[in-house]
Amino acid sequence: MKAKDSLYASIPEALPLEDIPTTQNTMPSGEVVENKPLMIESKIVIKWDDIRSCNLDALAEQVDAMADERLSIVMPHFFNMFQKTCDAAGTATDAHGKPLSFELYLTGLEKIELQFDRDGQPILPTLVVHPTMAKQLAALPPPTEEQQRAYNDLIERKRREFNARRRYRKLH
Repeated sequence: MKAKDSLYASIPEALPLEDIPTTQNTMPSGEVVENKPLMIESKIVIKWDDIRSCNLDALAEQVDAMADERLSIVMPHFFNMFQKTCDAAGTATDAHGKPLSFELYLTGLEKIELQFDRDGQPILPTLVVHPTMAKQLAALPPPTEEQQRAYNDLIERKRREFNARRRYRKLH
């Protein structure tokens, strides 16, 4: 599955457990987002003749089909959970049918907390988008001077917020 989907491959693996608990994330608003475990079963049918003849191609085809089937279940669940969490956290952005633009990108950045490295450079989030939107992002023109200024102002404000949060951390 990891070889077939780079996003899936980037998700950290947990240790196998007998019982997988339901996870709950409490948002600053108090809303609780619950994620129940996802049960997936896969069946592989291997023909006796393929076993006798050590037909590894047939086995590879079955494993490949199983990976496709599992991804078709896991990834929609992942995106649904991601959407529910973003909605509850207030970080989702609804464009209301407007086309993708630099301003819309800034609107999204405005809603999230940014981290900065030791040199004060922003650690921007990885964007996970539909392939159609990825093409639209790639096709966006370079930002105008005004857009670049708006971006720089946003980053500077986020840097001040980040530094303010760091000043009040408590070490135990």
